[in-house]
Amino acid sequence: METGRTEKVGFSHHRIYTDIAIDTAPETVWDVLTDTASYGNWAAFLVDIEGRIADGATITAVFRTDPAKDKLTRIDHRIAVTDGREFSWAETGPGGIRDNHHFRVEAAEGGKTRFVQSDEIMGGLTFLMGGRLAKMYLDGYQAFNRGLKAEAERRAG
Repeated sequence: METGRTEKVGFSHHRIYTDIAIDTAPETVWDVLTDTASYGNWAAFLVDIEGRIADGATITAVFRTDPAKDKLTRIDHRIAVTDGREFSWAETGPGGIRDNHHFRVEAAEGGKTRFVQSDEIMGGLTFLMGGRLAKMYLDGYQAFNRGLKAEAERRAG
């Protein structure tokens, strides 16, 4: 089961929320999520993270916003990490858009996992293109979540 939605909070503020049920333990999902070297084999939209997933580290997130094109967007982020549970960043990116992006792994009944990917975009050019960006992000996050689910369940056997 998966859910996804966008919400216009204000003139220049949108929220994106996605979650997906994964049929394996949270530790396995966390291992896949933080094995960024393998993203090229399974991830969509967010196709790579260069750098180590560690609290206070700076990483470079590599996005393919249009799956029909080879163009990649690279954005540096300083991340906050709660090991085994969550990592996030809150930075200003292209167009002055502030981003508050979270990846969260939650234990679910029966030794399964609920993976939540959420974001807020605000400020900068959000007033002009926020609705379109929120929809594009929603589609990309859901594709990433499905890839994470497939890879975590494959690794779990």
